[in-house]
Amino acid sequence: MAGVFPLLSMHHFFERIHEKSRQVEVAPVVIVALGDSVTQGVMEHHQLDGEGVYHRVLQRELEAYYPTTTFSTINAGVSGGSVPQALDRLDRDVIRHQPDLVLVAFGLNDSMGGEKGLSGFEDAVEEIVSRIRRETQAGVVLVTPPFMAHRRSFRIHPEHEAFADAIIHAQTSGMLARYAESIRRIAIAHTVILADVHREWQRMAADGLDTDVWLINGLNHPDRRGHKLASQVIFARLLALSAEIESAALPNPLQ
Repeated sequence: MAGVFPLLSMHHFFERIHEKSRQVEVAPVVIVALGDSVTQGVMEHHQLDGEGVYHRVLQRELEAYYPTTTFSTINAGVSGGSVPQALDRLDRDVIRHQPDLVLVAFGLNDSMGGEKGLSGFEDAVEEIVSRIRRETQAGVVLVTPPFMAHRRSFRIHPEHEAFADAIIHAQTSGMLARYAESIRRIAIAHTVILADVHREWQRMAADGLDTDVWLINGLNHPDRRGHKLASQVIFARLLALSAEIESAALPNPLQ
């Protein structure tokens, strides 16, 4: 049953896609993207990219794949945000909207807390998942973070100089990777769907890509290529779930 539960937990999302495609008068399929500055769409200093941010790209991909269904995505990203802070705003930014799908994407800012912050990070992620499941019908996707910078560059804004070294240390020391691994463990332990964006950045680095060139602010904000990659990872996982539902002999609302 452990392998089936994540499929069941996403069933409502696929049911809503089917419902909206058949009944134009019902509410759109609602997605909430809960995260930090990357989710907010912050690119360079004080610049937002509402069209290029990963969850907006994901919405366009879903609209193209399900052309008779309307999707609405709520951007609940907050620059500088951490998981404990997100837990404090969960009612306002997620629960009250009663979404059909929630993307939970943290780890960049949290990793600055180092070893001492890992336990609190994990507890808060688990509580977010638990509350979303308990207080909504939404499916939950945990999204691991992209890479941060390995070195200083000309892209770093003067206002970011004060914390640049701490960001670089979190990346190069392996601390960010440990936070990503904690998200994977939570996904397994609580049978939550995982979109492992961090793993894709690891693969790119292993293939010889200088991943720092994908950081538009020189520190921790992926450019449009990074956002497109994240959307592709999430989208592929969602499409795979429909096939898994079918192969597991569960009722498939899209059939």
